[in-house]
Amino acid sequence: MEAAILQLIEGLLSPDSDTIRQSTAELTKAYENPETLLCLTKIVVTNEQTQLRQFAAVLLNKRLRKLRHWQLVPAEQQAAIKSSILQVLVTEKEKNVKNSVAQLMGTLVRHEAEKGDAWMAELLKFIYDRSSSGNPEESELGSSIFAKLADSAPDQFALHMESIFQLFATILSGAETSGNLATQTVSNMLIGTSCLLPFVSGHSAAEQTVVKAMPMIIKTLHAFALKGDVHEFISAFEIVDTLAEYVPHLLTSNVKSLLEFCLVTASNVQLEDSIRVQVIAFVGTLVRLKKKVIVKQKLLEPTLNVIFQVICQDTSDCDDYFSGESPNSPSCAATQTLDLMALHMSPEKVIPPLLQLLEPALQSPDPVSRRSSFICMGVIAEGFAEAISNKYLEVMLNIVKAGITDATMSVRVSAFFALGQFAEYLQPAISKFASQILPVLFEYLSQLVVELKMGQPEPKHMERMFYALEAFCENLQDDIVQHLPVLMDRLLEILDPQNSARIRELALSTIAAASSSAKEHMMPFFPRIMTILQAFLVKDCPEEMNNLRIEAVDTLAALTREVGKENFIPLADDTMNFCLLMLEDGPDDPDSRRSIYNLMGSLSLVVKESMASVFPKIMDRILESVISSEDVLPNMPKNADGDLILDAANVEIDLEHTDDEDDSEDLDGYQVENDYVIEKEEAISALKEFAANTGVAFAPYLQSAFENVYKVIDHPQEEVRKSCVSAICGFIIALNKMGDAGGVTRACEIAIPKFAQIIRTDEEVTVVIHLLDELADLLKEVKLAAITNQENAELIFGIIRDVFLNKMACQFNEQGGGDEEDLEDSEFNETLIENAANLLPMFGHTLQPETFSLYFGRLLQFYVQKLAKAKKQDMPEHRAYIYGALADCFKLLRKHTVTYFDVVCPLFIAGTKDSDPKARQNSYYALGEIVISAEEKSFESYPAILQALSDAIARETNDSAMDNICGAVARLIVTNHSAVPLGHVLPVFLNHLPLKEDVVENDVIQKAFRVLYLQARPSIENFLGQMLIITIESLYKKQMTDDKTIESALCFIKEIREHYPDKFNEVSNSSPDVFNYVNTL
Repeated sequence: MEAAILQLIEGLLSPDSDTIRQSTAELTKAYENPETLLCLTKIVVTNEQTQLRQFAAVLLNKRLRKLRHWQLVPAEQQAAIKSSILQVLVTEKEKNVKNSVAQLMGTLVRHEAEKGDAWMAELLKFIYDRSSSGNPEESELGSSIFAKLADSAPDQFALHMESIFQLFATILSGAETSGNLATQTVSNMLIGTSCLLPFVSGHSAAEQTVVKAMPMIIKTLHAFALKGDVHEFISAFEIVDTLAEYVPHLLTSNVKSLLEFCLVTASNVQLEDSIRVQVIAFVGTLVRLKKKVIVKQKLLEPTLNVIFQVICQDTSDCDDYFSGESPNSPSCAATQTLDLMALHMSPEKVIPPLLQLLEPALQSPDPVSRRSSFICMGVIAEGFAEAISNKYLEVMLNIVKAGITDATMSVRVSAFFALGQFAEYLQPAISKFASQILPVLFEYLSQLVVELKMGQPEPKHMERMFYALEAFCENLQDDIVQHLPVLMDRLLEILDPQNSARIRELALSTIAAASSSAKEHMMPFFPRIMTILQAFLVKDCPEEMNNLRIEAVDTLAALTREVGKENFIPLADDTMNFCLLMLEDGPDDPDSRRSIYNLMGSLSLVVKESMASVFPKIMDRILESVISSEDVLPNMPKNADGDLILDAANVEIDLEHTDDEDDSEDLDGYQVENDYVIEKEEAISALKEFAANTGVAFAPYLQSAFENVYKVIDHPQEEVRKSCVSAICGFIIALNKMGDAGGVTRACEIAIPKFAQIIRTDEEVTVVIHLLDELADLLKEVKLAAITNQENAELIFGIIRDVFLNKMACQFNEQGGGDEEDLEDSEFNETLIENAANLLPMFGHTLQPETFSLYFGRLLQFYVQKLAKAKKQDMPEHRAYIYGALADCFKLLRKHTVTYFDVVCPLFIAGTKDSDPKARQNSYYALGEIVISAEEKSFESYPAILQALSDAIARETNDSAMDNICGAVARLIVTNHSAVPLGHVLPVFLNHLPLKEDVVENDVIQKAFRVLYLQARPSIENFLGQMLIITIESLYKKQMTDDKTIESALCFIKEIREHYPDKFNEVSNSSPDVFNYVNTL
C-alpha cells in the first residue's frame, strides 16, 4: 500500500492539472481505508526524500485537523500515530519537515489535551525533561518541540500553565548561571511562552512567575540584542510585545527596568537598525499603556532625551518622516514614538522638557540638529494642539518662520513640514497669523515660478512648501479672499503645461484647498481653471499623466461643492457624463475610481433629486467597492504547510476535497492595500452624500447601502471605520427626514449596540472621538425615534459613565500608576471625555423628561467631580464644556430640573467668576436655563442669581459672555418678572443690547420684551423707545433666524406704532436708514 500512496503523492506534486485532479480523487477514496493514515505516518517517519516526508505530514494534518476525522481512527492507530509523530519530532533534522510535523502534533494535542490521558502527560514530561537537560542538544530539542506545539495549540496548555511557566523561569535562571542567556534553548522557550501568554489571565501562580521572571527576561533580551542576530532578537522580543497586548498589568512593577533597557538599546548605534527600531517602537507601546507609571517614576525626561538623540542621528535626506509610511529606521521609529507621546501624554509633562532639548538644537551649527528640531515640532502638533495654541504658538511660529529661510535645504524642508502641521492642527488659532505667514509662502511661490521659467530643477522643499500652503488655504475661511488674487496668479502660472506633472498636481490640490475657504469668491478664476481642467478630464491619457488627471477630478469635485449650485449647474450634465464614462470604460484603478466617487458625491449637492436617473448606473459599482476585499489581504503564516507545495512543486494542489475544514485559522493577520482602502472610504462617503443630498431619489438604495456599509464597520483601517460610522448615521438621518419612523427605529436598534461596542473596544481614540461626535448629532436629529427600548438607553448611559471612569479600551487605563487626580490626561483623552460629556444633552433629546431625569441623576456626580478636577488643575476649557453640557440638559429635564436645582445653582453662580470667558458664558446661560425650567423652585434664589449677574455685568469684557448675561436676565423676566426689580435691572439690561455676538439669544430677549409689554407695561413705558430701537436693529441686521422670533418682533413693532405713535415716530425718524427700513416692514 505504501507504494500506492507514494505514487498518489507524486501525482499530487505533478505539474499536470489533470493528474492533480485524478490524484486528489484517488486520495479522497483512499481515506476510506483506515490503513491510509498509518501509511502516511510511515512515510513521514521513514521515507528518505525530504519533499515526500513533508508532504505526507501536510496531508495527515489536513485530514486530521477536523476532530470527527480523528475520532473515526481506531484507538490503537491513534496511539501508533501519536507515538510515531513524537519520535519524528525527536529524530527529524530537516527544518521544513519538522515544522510540518509540529503543526500535525499541534493538531493532535488540540484533540487529545482534554482527555487527560497518559499520552499528554508523557508528552509534557518529554518536553520538561529535554528542555531542562544539561545537554545543549537535548534542551534545544525539547524547547523547540515546546515552541512549535505552543504555537500550534496554545489554548490546550491551559491546564498546565503553572508548571510550564515554572519550567520557563528555571531555564532562564540556569542559562544565567551558565553565563550564556542568548542560547537557542532560551530563544525557543521565549517563543513558546509568548504563545501561551494570551491565555495566562486567571492563572495567578503563572502570572506571578512571569512578574518575578521579568528582570531575567530583560537581561535575556539584552543578551540577544548584543548577540546581534536580528531574527533571533525579534523572535525573543515577541514576549514583551505579547505581554503588552494581552496582560499589560504584568509589566507594571518592571516598567522602569524594561524602559531603561529599551532606551539603552535604542541609544547603541553599534546594534543593527532593526533591533533598535523594535525597542523604540516598544517605548511607544509603554507610553500608551503605562504613561502614569512613566511620569510617576520620573522616566519621561530620560525617554525624551533618547528619542530626540535618535532622531538627530539620521543624516540622510530621507523624507519618511512626512510620508506616513511605517518606520524603517531608528530615527523614523523615534518620530513615531514621539507622536504617540503627544497623543497619549499630558502636554504639561512633555512640552517643557522637550523645549529644553529643542532650544540648543535650534541654535546648533549642525543642520541635522536643526532639522530634527523642526521635525519634532511638527510631529507634536496634532497631540498637543490645544496647549500649543494657548501657550506656545507665537514663539514656535517665529522659530518656524526662521527655519523656512534656513541656508540648508533639509532644514527648510522640515520647517515647511512643521508649518504645514501647524496649519492643519492648530486651527483656528494659527489663522490669526496668516498675514505673517502667507506673504512668506507667496514669496516662495513667486521664486518657484521664476526658477521654473529659467529651467532650474524643482527644489527639494517644494512638496513641503505646498503642504504648508494648502493647509493654510483650507482653513482660512473668509480671510482668504484678500489673498486670492496673488495666490491664484501664482498657482495658474505653475499650471503651465511646460512644468512637470507633479508640480501641477500640487498646484491643483492647493486650488481645491483654497476653494473650500473661498467658496463663491473663486468665481472670477473659475473659467480659467475650468479651461485648464478640461484638458485632463478625458477617458484616455498617457500613463505619466494619470495622477494629474486624478488630481484634476478631485479639484473639480472641490469646486463643485464650493462655488454654489447656480454657478455649477450649467456644467453638471457634462460632468456627470464624464463620471459615467470613467466608471464604465475608464482605467481599472482604485485611485481613479475613488476620485470619480468623490466627484459624484459633490455633484449630488448640485443636482439633488435628479441623481435618480444616475443611481441605477452606478450603485452596483459603488457597493462593490464598499464590500470588496481587495483592500485587505491575508498574511499566511511563516511556516505554512503549503510552502513545500508552492515552492518545490510550483503547482497549486487542490486539497479542498480531502477535507472540508475551514482554513481561516491558517491566516496570520491581514495587510492593508492603501489605494483600495481609500477607494472604499470614498465610496462610503459618496453614499452618505447621496443620502444627505438627494432625498427620496436615494430611498430605494438606503437599505442596501446601510447593510453593505455595516458589513465593513469593523475594518482594520481606522479611516474606513470612521467613514462607516458617519455614513450609517447619515442614512438614519435621511430616513428620519423622509418620515420613516419605523425605519429609523429599526436602524437604530442595529446601529446603537454596534456603536456602543466600538466605543468600548476600539483602541484608536480618534475613532471613538469621531463616533461620539456623530452619535450626538444623530440623537439630536432623530430624537425620540432613536431609543425605543431600555437596553439601548442603558448602553448610552454606560458609554457616558465609563468614559468618565476611563474604562474604554482606547483610554489604556492602567493600575498602579499613582494618584489619578494628580495626573493630567492627554489632550485626546480630554477630547474623548468632552465628547462623552456633550452626549448627555443629546441623549436627553431621545427620552421623556422623567426618564432622562433618572439617567441625569446617575451621571451628575461625574460632571461635578470633573468640574472640581478642572478647577484644581486650572483647565479652563474643561470647566467650560462641563458648564455647557449641564446647561443644555435643563430644557430637556423641564420640571424635573427642580430635583437638581439646589446642587447645580451654586455651581453656576460660582462659574460666573471663572477666569475663562467661555466658562463664564456657559455659566450665565446655565443660570437662565435652570430658572426657566425649575420655575417656582427658582424664585427663592432670584436675589442670589440677580446679584451674581449684576456683579458680572459690571466687570464682563467678553461680548459673547455679556450677551449671555442678557439672555439669563431675559429668562428671569420671562419666568417671574415680578421677582425682578425692573427699575434697577432694566436700564442696565437694555444698555447692553442689542446683542453683539451670540445673537441666538434674541429669541429669549424678544420673549422678555413680550412679557414686559403684556404684563408690566406701566413699568416699562419709559423704556419702550429703547426696546423698539433694539428690536428694529436686530431685525435690520438679520440677527433673528427663528421665524417665531421674527414674527414676535414684527408684532411688537406694530403694537408700538398703534398704541405709542409718538415713540414710534421718534424712533422711525431718528435716521433715514431706520425710516426706510421701518417702512419696508
